[in-house]
Amino acid sequence: MGGKIRKIALTGGPCAGKTALLESLKAEFGDDVLIVPEAATQLLAVPYEEGGIGIPGRDVEWSQEWQDRFQKMIIEKQLQDETFYTQLADGRERPTVVVCDRGVLDGAAYTTGGREEFVQKFNLQLETCFQLYDEVIHLNSLATDKPDLYEELKSTNPTRFEDAERARELDEKLFAAYEGHPNHLRIQSGEGIEHKIETCFTEIRKLLREPQEDKETQSELKPPVI
Repeated sequence: MGGKIRKIALTGGPCAGKTALLESLKAEFGDDVLIVPEAATQLLAVPYEEGGIGIPGRDVEWSQEWQDRFQKMIIEKQLQDETFYTQLADGRERPTVVVCDRGVLDGAAYTTGGREEFVQKFNLQLETCFQLYDEVIHLNSLATDKPDLYEELKSTNPTRFEDAERARELDEKLFAAYEGHPNHLRIQSGEGIEHKIETCFTEIRKLLREPQEDKETQSELKPPVI
């Protein structure tokens, strides 16, 4: 067994600063932090003509069947990647924090019945999902704290299609997806992206210094089977 491993699920609504934060983590901590890339982004990057699931409105028509298939693929990819990066960290002799660009429960925000329907539909155990992460950090969407600024930035980004109201709704649903996790931190947008970055830096430094406990390590935890 190598050095201790701690794992964070980094989540939040549209325009929350997640991309900027992940870049800052790489620059600040180097190899002490491993970043698990977002599963949905990887899946959608596979061209439809090469076997990808396709993008609704461009390659396929959206349907609930498509949504459920896509969500199942996200969960499978997420768990595979988390296992890979956790095992990679386990081979080291120094402490490592694995930061996941979204967690397995994020999909609950896109499920009509919320978390309860999500875990039932995809045969997940809530407590097992919670145990995958030592901490969940939720970055508030800019739409929640500064809706005017959100709308201004959205107008310059053609891929950002949610209006402020929809972005706030998603933000709340994403927070609710992890409600009950013993270490669930919410960072507001009011003080700017620098505040979010510094707060996350503090959390990661704390995890890197935290003594190893006599408990199942992340590499020994069994992921949900779907």
